[in-house]
Amino acid sequence: MNYNFDTQAGLISLKVLNTKKPVDDLLTFACRQNPKRSFMLVSKVLGRYTPTKPNVMREVYNYLSQAIEGDKLTYVVSLAEAATGLGAGVADSLARKQQSKVYFQHTTRHKLDVPLWFTVDEAHSHAVNHMFYAPKAELLDGIRQSNRLVVIDDEITTGRTIKLLITSLLNKLDNIDEIQILSLVNLLDEELRLKEDDFGIKINYFSLMDAQISIDQKDDFKPELPKNVDAGLCESHSSADLGRCGMLMPYTGDLPTITSSNKMTIVANGEHQYIPFLVAEQHEDQGCHVLYQSINRSPLLVGESIDNKLAFSFNGSELEHYIYNFYPENRDVYVLLESESARDKHHFAREYPLHSVAVA
Repeated sequence: MNYNFDTQAGLISLKVLNTKKPVDDLLTFACRQNPKRSFMLVSKVLGRYTPTKPNVMREVYNYLSQAIEGDKLTYVVSLAEAATGLGAGVADSLARKQQSKVYFQHTTRHKLDVPLWFTVDEAHSHAVNHMFYAPKAELLDGIRQSNRLVVIDDEITTGRTIKLLITSLLNKLDNIDEIQILSLVNLLDEELRLKEDDFGIKINYFSLMDAQISIDQKDDFKPELPKNVDAGLCESHSSADLGRCGMLMPYTGDLPTITSSNKMTIVANGEHQYIPFLVAEQHEDQGCHVLYQSINRSPLLVGESIDNKLAFSFNGSELEHYIYNFYPENRDVYVLLESESARDKHHFAREYPLHSVAVA
C-alpha cells in the first residue's frame, strides 16, 4: 500500500511492504533542519518527538523481543541517540522472558574517561561520530562469551552504520553464532541487507514495518543547520553505569521516587532514556495518566508533525538542545537528568525542579 506525505521538503512517498501496526499508529514525518537529509521519520511509539504512553512503548519492546527465539547468552547493542531507549527497552523485555543473561550497551556521543573499543560514523546525521567504549570489567567476560548479538535502531535506511557497527563488534566477540537486527522501520531493500555470507554467521532482520521510501524534493528547500547545533561530543559529566559501558538487564537498581499525580509528563534527556521510562511505567502501573518524551539534539523544523519546538542551552555554552510537541498545561512535569548537579545549567530542566524526590 502506498502513502503520500506532503511536507515542506517535498512529497514523501512510502510504499509499505508489510507492517505489524497501522501506519497512522506507527509513524509520520517531519523536516530536518539539516542539509544532509531533508526528512525525519517521526515514530509515534518511541517517546522521542511525540509524547507517548509508556504502555505503548512497552508493547513495542515486548513485540520486538518476541522475535528473538531461543534462550541464549545475548548482547544487545543500539545506536545513540534515538535508539538508546528502544534498545534498552527491548533488552529489558528480553531479559524478563529468558533465563540466560542479557547484556545491553549503546553507542554514545559522550566523552568518558574510560578505554575506547572503537568508533563508527553515521554519515547522514548532523552529529556524525559514535563512540563505543570497552564494557565494564565485571561485565566483560560475560559479554565476550555471548552467543547472540542483537543490534537495534529505530530506522534502517542505508544499513551502512549497522554494518560498520557489527564489523567492529565481531572483532571483539569470538562466540557469536547468531545476529538479530531489529528496528521499528526497515527501509533497506532486500538485496542490500546483510547475509550470512557477509560474516559467516546467521543473520535475521525483524521490524514493525518494511517499506520503501522516496521524496520528490522541492528545489527551494535548502535548510541549514542552526548555528548553535550540538554536533560534537559531550564533555560534561556523563554516567558510565547506565548503558555506555554495558549493563546487565533488566535494571534492578534504585529509581528516583517522585510524587504521583493524576496527570504526569516524564521528560528524559538525550541518551538518558531508560531510567526515566522505568519511572514513567511505574507511575502508569499505579493508575496515573503518564506521558513520556525526550529532549534531544536533532534539529527539526516546525510544521507537519512538529507543532512546537523549544530550544535551550543545556551546559552553560551556546549549544542548543530541543524538545518538541511539549504541552505542560495541567500536567506535573518531571525532567529526569543523569545528574542533579547539571540542572542549574540546563535551561529547560531548571524550570521544572524536582521539589519532591527521593531514591528508593
